[in-house]
Amino acid sequence: MKNIKTTLAILSCSIMLSSNILADATLPPPIQDVVKMEKLAGPAGPFTTKENFPKDYFLMPKNLPYLVGMTLYDNSSAKLNLSKEQIEAILKIKDELMAKAAKKALVIKNLELEMMKEVSFKLNSKKATELYPAVDEIAKLRAELTKIHLDCIEKVKAVLTPEQFEEMLDYGVINMF
Repeated sequence: MKNIKTTLAILSCSIMLSSNILADATLPPPIQDVVKMEKLAGPAGPFTTKENFPKDYFLMPKNLPYLVGMTLYDNSSAKLNLSKEQIEAILKIKDELMAKAAKKALVIKNLELEMMKEVSFKLNSKKATELYPAVDEIAKLRAELTKIHLDCIEKVKAVLTPEQFEEMLDYGVINMF
């Protein structure tokens, strides 16, 4: 019985892996970029289980699309049939805006970690009202970071044809209203 369960588990994993291998992304996942971002971000805070840097520091990290990933790295992105010029244009947008976003996200993270140290590890910490200016600064920076994200969305949309945009929505939208 144990051998059957082991065989079924191996078979299931093999099927899942082969289906991922057969999926058609325009480009392979940018592993080097992920490693670079993790190194830049440094360790996550003590109350964070998994950090997604810089996305976790956007004002709206969950409800705006990440069009660079959807157009280049999604398993269905090959359906867009992007030209070489379009791929190069999207990569240029990514390089330009990702550096700005990472820099701003790092400032936000450091401000949040300073506040966390102040309120979490001291019994007699600052009064809440003394922290309000820092909260306002973090909110302002998160809004600026989200504006960078919106600029990225606008620029990637400008590279796509209407048909490509519709195709991307077909595979990229998880929950439609």
